[in-house]
Amino acid sequence: MQVKDYHVGWSQSVKPPEVFSNEAYFLWEALMSRYDTIQLSQIYLNAVHDADFKLIMKKGLMSILEKQVNILEQEMDRYHLPLPNRPPKSVKFFLTGNVITDEFVFRRLSLGVQISIDNHTKAVVSFFYNDDLRRIFVEFLKKELEVYHAICKYGKLKGWLKSPPLTLSSGG
Repeated sequence: MQVKDYHVGWSQSVKPPEVFSNEAYFLWEALMSRYDTIQLSQIYLNAVHDADFKLIMKKGLMSILEKQVNILEQEMDRYHLPLPNRPPKSVKFFLTGNVITDEFVFRRLSLGVQISIDNHTKAVVSFFYNDDLRRIFVEFLKKELEVYHAICKYGKLKGWLKSPPLTLSSGG
């Protein structure tokens, strides 16, 4: 007898859990996205000068991205899906001058978070039948929204948020 992932009885009767192709795609894409984000964050960390900003980036890298990678890899294994190649454990190089500024890294980071929010929302909507995957991606979305809120506050504090030009309404 099998209930979800738990099986009692003969191993020959075990069925691997099923996943729809779109769900498999979203799992794979989310994992690839995190691998790329980790690698890009490591590159940017080499260029960041502000100690507080560097600490914030490291926290996001270790406490959020790495944990989510572990969850996604476990889900990929659970559904017997092939894992993409992992990025290098670390990326070290030295930049001379101010080729990449902290403000530039901040804007790229905030754009990446906005894209992640959009991707998580699409994934949540696509996991119509799979309650477990939907629950995981709802948690990812909540975490990403928390990060976005914190990034906006930090960007305002540092003066790195760019405001679009204001126009006066024609009092009509």
